[in-house]
Amino acid sequence: MKATAAALAFLALAPVAARAETAPDRTADEAALTTIKTDIWPGYYRNQDAEGLAAFLDPAFVNIGPDGAVSTRADELEGVKAEPWNPSNFRYEVGNFVWLRDDLVIVVGQGSSDRRNEEGQPCRHSYTSSNLLERAADAPNGWRALSSHVSGVKCEKA
Repeated sequence: MKATAAALAFLALAPVAARAETAPDRTADEAALTTIKTDIWPGYYRNQDAEGLAAFLDPAFVNIGPDGAVSTRADELEGVKAEPWNPSNFRYEVGNFVWLRDDLVIVVGQGSSDRRNEEGQPCRHSYTSSNLLERAADAPNGWRALSSHVSGVKCEKA
């Protein structure tokens, strides 16, 4: 009886153990995604590179702002063309990766830079973003952005 129970327990746990042993090494993907989030994606905005941004953003891309406002891919491209973006000492730090599938990931992190608030006073601007990216062989750098959500926007006195 004990042997049967032990055998059944082993059989029940075997698939879990097999999955744990074959978990993919995501080191290269996470390094590439970090570069995308810290350098490449902000670079499209900084350089007003609407063409590069268009190739990177999925046609169905949406950005959801902290107030729930939604901007589309077309809105993002128009904004890049119309408005230079070059905040002083901008920095984005990836906090974590949430892998939904091997080809689908949420990248969560925080951006910050020195700016001026609505009253013109210097402040340290920061926000949190979560970005859904999908592996895409035809996209620059092998990934395409499907959505972005920004929250926790602050502009604290510098």
